[in-house]
Amino acid sequence: MKKILIPVDSSEFSERAIEEGKEMAKAFGSDVLLLHVVGLRIATLRFSATVPQGKPTDPYDDHEKKDASDMLTAYKNSFGDIKGKVETQVMYGVVADEILKIINNTDVDLVIMGSHGIGSVLYRTLLGSVTNKVVHHSKKPVLVIK
Repeated sequence: MKKILIPVDSSEFSERAIEEGKEMAKAFGSDVLLLHVVGLRIATLRFSATVPQGKPTDPYDDHEKKDASDMLTAYKNSFGDIKGKVETQVMYGVVADEILKIINNTDVDLVIMGSHGIGSVLYRTLLGSVTNKVVHHSKKPVLVIK
């Protein structure tokens, strides 16, 4: 197993997935890709007359970008002596779709993700909607952590 993808947010389930990812990476000598997707918020898309051809302005503010970067840096540092094998990436868009793009179009061998993300207001007996979509559409094995 050369590369493990761990999609993360700031939920306790992501933290559990990271703990499992650390153990797997150490056991197999794997590289790790920590991925955070800042979800697209249609309500915040803004159009401005000053933008050429009426294209939407960036719906993600600097605060969101910094928070994502800070979170990934903290998660990477938690890998301790193997943090040199950990890469981080922030993407923007529909969360499940962006995760699936990475899974299906890169060289990851395994995905480890939490059963529910930060958006799960109520803990359900079923998987969270993002995890459910990833599990059903991934071309690679997905280990779901509860």
